[in-house]
Amino acid sequence: MVDLSRADFIGKGSSRVCFVHPEDHNKCIKIAYSGNLRVVSEEMKYYHRYLRRGVSWDMLARTYGFVDTSLGRGVVFSLAHDFDGEISKSLDFYLRGENGHFSKDDLGLALMEFKAYLFNQRILVRELKPDNLVYQRLSSGRGRIILVDGIGNNELLPVANYLTIFARRTLSRKWRKFEQRLREMFESCNDT
Repeated sequence: MVDLSRADFIGKGSSRVCFVHPEDHNKCIKIAYSGNLRVVSEEMKYYHRYLRRGVSWDMLARTYGFVDTSLGRGVVFSLAHDFDGEISKSLDFYLRGENGHFSKDDLGLALMEFKAYLFNQRILVRELKPDNLVYQRLSSGRGRIILVDGIGNNELLPVANYLTIFARRTLSRKWRKFEQRLREMFESCNDT
């Protein structure tokens, strides 16, 4: 069992809390607190599917499976670090203007590369949200986007799980919604 009593807290999402793995600073442990373990179970099915398919983990947090902890059962994931050793922060953190470590041009390039990655690897997401993505600074002027939460397919008929053409259609629709959300965020930031 992994003792999380002294583990560094990373953050809290809508259904899980996340800690730095106390035995490996390159990994984190997510613990469900909402009692809804169905989402975790569904997510793990997709991770196992991607493991079997041999996807690239360049822009997707890799899973290392379940672990028992002092706070209950958790899931171990890779943890992104910036070039300076700091834990990579969410895209939402940067979009809210809390840190000026990237340019809009770099962000645009990172988003284009991330979109290509999703389509090439056929990584399905329940919803693309800035707080489910981290911006990993690879240097002072370059970064990449990594999906850390929200994989899966929440469509009524999950045909996209099996047919590439439907996977691309689903990703296109979800990407358009994500772009719209980003535009609204930028507009609201520029209005203040």
